[in-house]
Amino acid sequence: MKKRSIMLAVLLTLVVAVIGAMPTLTTAQEAVTLVVWDNWTRDVEVAMMEQLNAEFEEAHPGVTIVKEAYVVDDLNALLPLALSEASGPDVAQVNQGYTAMGPMVGAGLLLPLNEYADQYGWWDRYAMSLHKRNSFAEDGSQIAVGNLYGVSNAAEIVGVYYHRDIFEEHGLSIPQTLAEFEEILATLKAAGVTPIVFGSLDGWPAIHEYGAIQHAYTDIDTLDAFMYRLEGGTFINDANLKAAEKLVEWVKAGYFSPGFEGMDYDNATASAFINKEGAMWITGSWMAGSLIEALGEDTVGFFVFPPAEADAAPLSIGGVNLAYGIRATTEHPDLAAEYVDWITGPRAAEVLLENGFLPASAVDATALPAGTLNTDVVLGWMTISEANAVGHYLDWTVPNIAGYIQELMAERVTPQEFLDKVEQEYLAG
Repeated sequence: MKKRSIMLAVLLTLVVAVIGAMPTLTTAQEAVTLVVWDNWTRDVEVAMMEQLNAEFEEAHPGVTIVKEAYVVDDLNALLPLALSEASGPDVAQVNQGYTAMGPMVGAGLLLPLNEYADQYGWWDRYAMSLHKRNSFAEDGSQIAVGNLYGVSNAAEIVGVYYHRDIFEEHGLSIPQTLAEFEEILATLKAAGVTPIVFGSLDGWPAIHEYGAIQHAYTDIDTLDAFMYRLEGGTFINDANLKAAEKLVEWVKAGYFSPGFEGMDYDNATASAFINKEGAMWITGSWMAGSLIEALGEDTVGFFVFPPAEADAAPLSIGGVNLAYGIRATTEHPDLAAEYVDWITGPRAAEVLLENGFLPASAVDATALPAGTLNTDVVLGWMTISEANAVGHYLDWTVPNIAGYIQELMAERVTPQEFLDKVEQEYLAG
């Protein structure tokens, strides 16, 4: 899970067709304990993982899964030492990036998973652009190259939630381009409806507002070069400048919640959308469960933020959760790989979906009820994942970018000055 993500999902009852039968797994020949460290810490998450672990044990007589759950910061702090010990976890969720997975790869603590990925077909679970986020050079110096060191089972996408009845009242339809989206903004504003619910008090939500527009203008190669710090990676380009100018334009036009500077995310912003104090909300898939609980399954819709050009594929902020990796010195690498295959496979995707989470792997969308929020989110994710169009959270490589966006929206810096400040931190990193 991304560090900024808020997993507010609640236990839901969702009737879906079985999207993958339980696989026939290798039966253990003797009693084996497989220690698994993960990031599923909340009650509903623990129950969900314990269900999947019990099913794995049932298919593997003699195998016991010992689950230990940790928040991300604790995983980052404890895993390097734990993976170097014989008593350490056989399987662990590992945070991506240069400060977590990279050093563990460089220290030889994680098992390369390419052969298992070939064996189990993990490459086809989701887009190659996402596998790159779990890949590193052997010395841990470069992300998105080299070997695969983890597989994720949950996904995130930032898009646009909207009230269906408000759209119907004003004759609005899902926009296919940024220009069409702006027509919706103008129509709603003229009708006295706040177009976009937004609060920037916490800082990080501003990344979604700017990032959504930026992703509409840029392309995945340019974005990857910047995020992965590849040759030629820079924040100074026309797409990023256009996005900054457009964001300021929207602020001046009054397209965001009045007083957004003082609105927090969990209370003010969420309440404003639930109470229909605005028509749309640009945020992530992690809010779907809470909105369904508050408003029902079919009153709110979700769509991917549209591209600037009519013939372009949508590119959206998104990602995958912490990756399941295997300790390099585990005595049970094949069994550990079977577990990774299970916990990231079709049965796990089914259970995730039933509990209000977005699976990273493809699901059978034809089995989902049409016109529901959960289905909209799944279809949105599949659209960008299958097109290798999953973008990035910009604070991954520029930690302080949220503050710079706040300055931009407050017009304390110009769009060009905003780009310069981001670039300065980027180069210093």
